[in-house]
Amino acid sequence: MDPLNHRPDLEDAVKDPADHFASPMDVVNDGRFDWDEKLKILQSWAYDAELISQAEAENMVGGERPRLREAKLALLELQKRKH
Repeated sequence: MDPLNHRPDLEDAVKDPADHFASPMDVVNDGRFDWDEKLKILQSWAYDAELISQAEAENMVGGERPRLREAKLALLELQKRKH
């Protein structure tokens, strides 16, 4: 995770959101990114979580938990906060 005063590179945050944020809701509450950037990050997180969930459904167990529900809820919350 990055300190609050250091903004991660957007491309890096989109590629691996979990490396930069403790949870999807942390993206929503982060003041370093604008709404559109947060949307890209959360969409990436949700997509990654869907892939992990599909792999688990096919008995390909990975090391991290999918957090799909958290990512979807964070996307809903972000939508509520749109100007």
